[in-house]
Amino acid sequence: MRIGIDISVLCYQWDGIGTLVFDFLNYINGLDDCDQYFLYADRPTKVDLALDKRFTIHTANGNNHMLWLLFVLPKYIKNDKLDFFWQPNFIFPFKIKNVKNIIHVHDMSAYAYTNYAPRNTVIAHKLFLKKSCKNAYKILAISNNGEKEIEHRLKVNPAKIKVIYIGKKMFPKGEDASESDVDIVLNKFGIHNKEYILFVGTLSPRKNANVLIQAYLEYRKNGGKKKLMLAGNIAAKCEYLRDVINSSSYKNDIIFAGYVNDLEKRVLYFNAFSLLFPSRLEGFGYPLLEGMQAEIPVITSRVSCMPEIASDAAIYLDDIDDWKALSECIFRVETMNDDELKKIVEKGKERVDYFDNMSYLRELYNTIHDVE
Repeated sequence: MRIGIDISVLCYQWDGIGTLVFDFLNYINGLDDCDQYFLYADRPTKVDLALDKRFTIHTANGNNHMLWLLFVLPKYIKNDKLDFFWQPNFIFPFKIKNVKNIIHVHDMSAYAYTNYAPRNTVIAHKLFLKKSCKNAYKILAISNNGEKEIEHRLKVNPAKIKVIYIGKKMFPKGEDASESDVDIVLNKFGIHNKEYILFVGTLSPRKNANVLIQAYLEYRKNGGKKKLMLAGNIAAKCEYLRDVINSSSYKNDIIFAGYVNDLEKRVLYFNAFSLLFPSRLEGFGYPLLEGMQAEIPVITSRVSCMPEIASDAAIYLDDIDDWKALSECIFRVETMNDDELKKIVEKGKERVDYFDNMSYLRELYNTIHDVE
C-alpha cells in the first residue's frame, strides 16, 4: 500500500497536531510492514526524522503554505500514485482519482464561532472545511462532541465520521525534571511550589480569558492568596486584559510566562496548586489531562468536550459567563481537605489512563488500513 501523509505541521512551532504526527511516524517506523510511505512538507521540518527506507520525503522551499497545499501537494500525490492519503489537518478539498483520503477535524471553532479565531484561520475554514469533509473518504473526530459538531454544522453523514480519542503522551514517566531544573524554572518566574494557580494555553476569547481574569481578581478581593501563572501567549483580541491586570491591586501576582518549552511546562504543572481551564470550546482539551497527570485539581467549564474528557475528575463551572461562580470554584478547591484532594486526584489519574497514546496510534493505523 502506498500511503501519503502531510507532515508540514512539523515545519513550524508545533504542539498538539504536530505531536500526533511525530508520534505516528515513530510508531509506523517501528512496525515491520510492507507499506511505502510518502511524506510531504512545504519546507524543511524543525525535527530530525530518523526513518527507514520505506519512507520518502518531499520537501518544498516554503514560500507559501496555502499555495503549496492547493497546487503543489496534489501533484505530488498523483505522481507518487498513492492508494491512500492522510491529512492530519482538515484542508484537502480535492478528489484525486483512485486515492482514498482521511482528514482529521480537531475542532470547529473557526468555522462555527468566528469571533474565537484569527481572521486568516476563519477564512481558511469557511473556504475549505465543508468541501474537504464532503470529498473525504473518512473524517476523524477527536471526541464525541466534535463528531456532533461536524455532523450538525456541516451536514455530514454520521456514518462517514469516526471518533478516535487522541492519546496524549503528556509527560513520559522516567523523564522527571531534576531539582536543579525545578529551581531554575520557578526562579525564572518568581514563584514557589504550590503557591500559584496555573492556566495553560493562548489567552483568547475561546479560552474564556476575560472571565478567567475577572474570576481571579474576584478571588483575590475576597481573600484568596494564590498567584496566577498564565503559561501561553496572549491573543490580539485579549491584549486589553493587560490594562485590566495592570490597573488592579494584584498585578504583581499575575505572571505572563508567554510560550513555555516542554521542561518549563512540566515544572509549572507539577508545582502548581491547581489548573484553571474555563474554556468555551475545545476539540479535546489537552491541559485537562496534563493537569490530572500532574496530580493537581482541575477546574473547567461544563461545555463542549470538557465533561466528556474530564468526567467526574474535575470541578465544573456551569455558566461560562459567570466569573463570580468561577471564583467560588477556585475557593472550593483551595478549601478542600486532604481526603477530598486525594479523591479528585485519584479520579484524574484514572482519566489519564483511559486516554492511552499507544491505543490511539494503533487505532489510527488500523483505520488507515481498513480502507484497502
